[in-house]
Amino acid sequence: LPEIKLPDCKTIAAETKSRAKPADVPEKEVISAIESLRKSRAKNSAADREAKTGDFCEVDFEARHGGVKIENGESKNHPLVIGGKEFIPGFEENLVGMKTGEEKTFSLKAPDDYFKKEYAGKVLDFKVKMNAVFERVLPELNDEFAKGLGKFENLEQLKKSVKEGLLAEKEKKEKDRLRMEILEKISEKTDMELPDILIESEKEKMAHELEHSVEKFGLNLETYLAQIKKTMDDLKKDWQKDAEKRAKAALILREIAAKERLAPTEEEIAEKINETLEYYHSAEDVAKKIDPAAVRDYIEGQLKNEKVFEFLEK
Repeated sequence: LPEIKLPDCKTIAAETKSRAKPADVPEKEVISAIESLRKSRAKNSAADREAKTGDFCEVDFEARHGGVKIENGESKNHPLVIGGKEFIPGFEENLVGMKTGEEKTFSLKAPDDYFKKEYAGKVLDFKVKMNAVFERVLPELNDEFAKGLGKFENLEQLKKSVKEGLLAEKEKKEKDRLRMEILEKISEKTDMELPDILIESEKEKMAHELEHSVEKFGLNLETYLAQIKKTMDDLKKDWQKDAEKRAKAALILREIAAKERLAPTEEEIAEKINETLEYYHSAEDVAKKIDPAAVRDYIEGQLKNEKVFEFLEK
């Protein structure tokens, strides 16, 4: 590992923390959050009329480019809410006025940042059939609605809980922002020669993170790379500066922990490991999916970093 000469970390942390932005939750944000709760519990009532914005619909659709059907560009009885902005801009607007059983064709230009890169900025042709139109009936905003959401006696308790939740979320976001700013400022004033092996290690971690991320969207890494027309080597070259930044930050956190003798206790590590294992269904499941030594190392590092940030914050 390289020799590291840290700057005055305490002063940097104190100066950065003094510029913290106080968290505030305006009433309109509370109202918006409660409206989202109402919408999530809306009931759909069949509507014998033309579809309008806000309706829940089921449609068959097919997308083509230059007369050729797009891969995965077809769906039957696809559920959507008009105005939900889940489709290409203009698609949902074209459903307004359609009745059950009606068919319609129209063309739209795909946005420049369209997820299928090969069709970005190009005109796509759609054929749509409206299978069903439902009016979304929102529950009345009263004490009964609040009681149905949990341990709330009335609407005021619900509003208070929502506001507290939004405030906690904003405070955490600001706390995370300050932590990153403190670490960046320390990093700017820390000189070191980064070993290539650590930079390459960070790139491997970034590759694994990307793989897990695309899997959440139902894709595999090969399909994703084909869509963005890049190889993993291309991405690793693009990641050079970020990998250097991450490796440097990790070494700085490690150095502060060593200098200030910050480390989690065995009890803290064991407790965190047990929390992690609760996500698995059985001992056999644990044995198949995790490496105990790797999990322990990861958790120990995570807890040690937390102690470093807590130290800097104080």
